[in-house]
Amino acid sequence: MNTMRERIKAIVFFVVVGAIAGSFVYKEVTRVGQPGIINIGQQAPDFSIKDKDGRLVKLSDFRGKAVFLNLWGTWCGPCVAEMPEMEILYNKFKDRKFEMMAISIDNDWELVNEFYKEHKLTLPAYLDPGHQISELYKVGKFPETFLIDANGYVVKHTWVERWAEPRNMQYVENLIRQAETKEQTSLQQ
Repeated sequence: MNTMRERIKAIVFFVVVGAIAGSFVYKEVTRVGQPGIINIGQQAPDFSIKDKDGRLVKLSDFRGKAVFLNLWGTWCGPCVAEMPEMEILYNKFKDRKFEMMAISIDNDWELVNEFYKEHKLTLPAYLDPGHQISELYKVGKFPETFLIDANGYVVKHTWVERWAEPRNMQYVENLIRQAETKEQTSLQQ
């Protein structure tokens, strides 16, 4: 009788272990997105960076706002072409629940400041000369943009866009409205 009980215990043990292993395998096989890439629906990795004035800013400081995170370089042709439209987007939404983070991977502020002056840009600039943030976000080509919702989740990941086009302006508008609605709802409660 003990051997029968031992066999049943062994069978139950292997069934439980097999079920757990199977669930891990199933989860990995059905995972959406590419491994090693920041995917839509994923929590945006937090980071700290200094602004032009040397103040330390964290991505999580902007929780509750729609965040436009763009990684670019002054030497990058598509980045240069995209910046004037990003400026239009920034000026349209800067007084709302919106934060733009244009993070240059250039090595010094002099290049970025000269670029901003030449292109008459006012959108917030940050510098990532060691490429820590571009590596954190697995950026493989420039420019790359991540739109992040008020809860800190990536809702769009794209390369080179025409940000002043109505469909893109409307997409950002909707993201900002969600942030504003969320804030109004929490204030009413």
